[in-house]
Amino acid sequence: MTVDRLPYLPFDGRGNRLRMGLRPLDPADWIEVDEELSSDLADKARLLRDCHSQVVAVVDDPDGKVWAASQELLERLVEHLGTVLTPSMGELHPIDASGRLTQEDWCLHLPDAAGDWRLVAASVCFPTRWTLTDKIGRTLREIHAPVALYPEQLADPMDAYFARMRSGAGVWRLNWNLMDDPTFHQPRHTEPATTVVRPDSAGEQIWLRVERQTLVKLPVSGAIVFSIRIHQDPLGSLRGDTETLARFRSTLAGMPAELIEYKGLAGCHLQILDWIDRSLASGVDGLLRRE
Repeated sequence: MTVDRLPYLPFDGRGNRLRMGLRPLDPADWIEVDEELSSDLADKARLLRDCHSQVVAVVDDPDGKVWAASQELLERLVEHLGTVLTPSMGELHPIDASGRLTQEDWCLHLPDAAGDWRLVAASVCFPTRWTLTDKIGRTLREIHAPVALYPEQLADPMDAYFARMRSGAGVWRLNWNLMDDPTFHQPRHTEPATTVVRPDSAGEQIWLRVERQTLVKLPVSGAIVFSIRIHQDPLGSLRGDTETLARFRSTLAGMPAELIEYKGLAGCHLQILDWIDRSLASGVDGLLRRE
């Protein structure tokens, strides 16, 4: 699927509870492509060359199940994209090859003997404040333990969904963050924004980073594939969209303190709210002048 820049604005005005927010996935829309394809794949190639062990990880695989599931993913991607692997790509672990084909990052999960779903293979070049080496081999609950409110609000629903998921079209959801750095590769742990944010220039200093995530269960291996596709633009791209700004303000204003801290917004939360208020007031003034 070809998309415009920043095609998703995931603000519903409700900021007080985490939600899975799953939506049916049209199989034709599994992979997204935009004008940054060449640039993003070049960034991936650089990261894979310079810090491969940080962006690709696979658990020990004595029975070959992880390789087989990764190969199934790769074959589905090749079929979906209508591409052909080069000989050098064929020499890579299939999860590594999969990551080199798309702007999406890929995480592969399989159940352990106790039925807990674990991250067993991944190619993640564009993490948002987390480190792949800290997550590989862990269960869903262990992976998301640092996420504010996840244990109380999302752990049980997520485990239940993985347990009952059937192979088929899959689902998609959105996640968002505000960043003071537009770099896609951000593996550092969550911390307050280091930039001194000013209300009059937050639109240029802060970037709205939206993750489009998909979940698809592979029919042969039974592995669940999690993709992450980053879309990003300056916060100022919302100027003039008073409806979205109003929903965004409600979301931020209603966000629990734990989530503000987790998202690294403690040092700029009020300044961003101030910027939104100024932008909304400017939009209203402009509308009145036109009338």
